[in-house]
Amino acid sequence: MFSIGELHQFSSSVRGKFASKLGELPWSEVEKNREASFYSMKNILLHIIDNEDWMVNWVIRNRQQEYVRRKWEEYASMKMVLDHLAEIEERSRGYFAALNDGELNRKVNLTTASGQVFNLTVEECLLQSFTEQLYHLGELIALLWQINVEPPKMQWFWNNPRVQT
Repeated sequence: MFSIGELHQFSSSVRGKFASKLGELPWSEVEKNREASFYSMKNILLHIIDNEDWMVNWVIRNRQQEYVRRKWEEYASMKMVLDHLAEIEERSRGYFAALNDGELNRKVNLTTASGQVFNLTVEECLLQSFTEQLYHLGELIALLWQINVEPPKMQWFWNNPRVQT
């Protein structure tokens, strides 16, 4: 059986590979409005990053009402996006290093943008964050294919944290 910590390592690895792939493209391609969920590949990646930040560093820590997201228009280069990713991953790593079964079973309230409140376990919140990333990685895959760019491998067997590559 895999652990939530391993699932986070997998998630982080895949997200990093997609961020690196976008870093290989001209900035104009990354920030181009493609009429996708968050319009550009840049914004989709920022949504993935910010979703983890919001869930791990704010919702789970019962500080959701304090969360302020930086405006995506302020990101003027892939370096800025990668720096943001590194900052969020550092904070998240600290949380996951101390994660235990008691914490996974702890209940928290998650409030959606529409104001609906869900009482979830930390484990459920983390599962939501991981699956949210997967949805949007599929979207990035399609957008990369549209410009004839092969996306990174995202499957578990290519990114298994138990296997040293």
